[in-house]
Amino acid sequence: MNADAEGHSGAVVPAQSPEGSSAADDFVPSALGTREHWDAVYERELRTFQEYGDTGEIWFGEESMNRLIRWMQKHKIPLDASVLDIGTGNGVFLVELVGETWFL
Repeated sequence: MNADAEGHSGAVVPAQSPEGSSAADDFVPSALGTREHWDAVYERELRTFQEYGDTGEIWFGEESMNRLIRWMQKHKIPLDASVLDIGTGNGVFLVELVGETWFL
């Protein structure tokens, strides 16, 4: 069979949902996409930190964190610079920035 420009063969027919729309167009949600899931994850990590002082897992690896710190040093980012840390896990990177004198 020949494939079209997007790599789809002519023989593939998407399943239909009960409403008649293509199942391929429907989004199947995951627990990872819910606020409830992440609220529970962060609550558990906060409790662990409060009880044991454990900051939790460095989600993107210690080397990634160190690479960012080296980049900040190289570019002479001021110690009082504002840092916005979005979507990077549990905030361990920001905790490290606050607790370190990495600019000296």
